[in-house]
Amino acid sequence: MRYFLDKRKTAIGDEIGSKITHTYIEIEFPVDDDSSYVIYVIPRNQNSAFVATCWDHTFDKLVSNLDEDTFETIAETWPTLAALLYNGVKQLYRQGALIVLEDLDDGENKWFVASIAGNISFSSFKDLFNERMQEVTQLVLARTIQLSRELNENQPNMLNAISNGFMKGVGTAVLAGVASFLGIDPSDA
Repeated sequence: MRYFLDKRKTAIGDEIGSKITHTYIEIEFPVDDDSSYVIYVIPRNQNSAFVATCWDHTFDKLVSNLDEDTFETIAETWPTLAALLYNGVKQLYRQGALIVLEDLDDGENKWFVASIAGNISFSSFKDLFNERMQEVTQLVLARTIQLSRELNENQPNMLNAISNGFMKGVGTAVLAGVASFLGIDPSDA
């Protein structure tokens, strides 16, 4: 499955593009002449589906040792990420959640910003993309854009992170790797 922001494949001009497979529907929303937001509709059962954007392995390292101090740093720096993580852990999908799903193309577990569209029918495209599906799609797209902007604009306060124990016991080499992953200069710490 494709990363949430990718080169166009099916969207032409201002028109939304789509691709139907045996396991999901891929929808492209044009961003510019070259790029699209990619959203997936993944059936859960007869009457509901995940609506999701793929974030690949973006959060693997960040949440691999998630403890209270790390979560506090995440919440201070990226409140949208914290809310989506919380919703995912608590299975609260209504406002969007960050969850791990199997990528149906390669079988790998990957991160998705997702919500659930319920009381839907898969009998036709028109029935599937009713008002409820449109609301959920807009929510997932909005949360995805919000999270992307927040991750690009906000950097953790390294002094607070260190005092909160976020970097406790992390060696110099590991600190450099974490700083690189977070997109910050380790000399600023």
